[in-house]
Amino acid sequence: MELWAPALVMAGQNCSYTLHHPNGTLESPGYPYGYPNYANCTWVIVAAEHNRIQLVFEGFALEEDFDLLSVYDGPPSPGNLRTR
Repeated sequence: MELWAPALVMAGQNCSYTLHHPNGTLESPGYPYGYPNYANCTWVIVAAEHNRIQLVFEGFALEEDFDLLSVYDGPPSPGNLRTR
């Protein structure tokens, strides 16, 4: 199972990360400071077959009407979208 969670990064710059460990922390580049406009990052969380992935948000801030977090079960496509 792969979980895709697009989020934020540097202006006009993209980034991607893959997490293969049973535990981990996802942070936007520059955290805990603000992030630039037009940031675009993708985190892929890979779990063994039949395992679940639990997301726990300890701190989370998006700029209303500009930023977006989408969570997919598999590659980003409408059928795999779990929440936005």
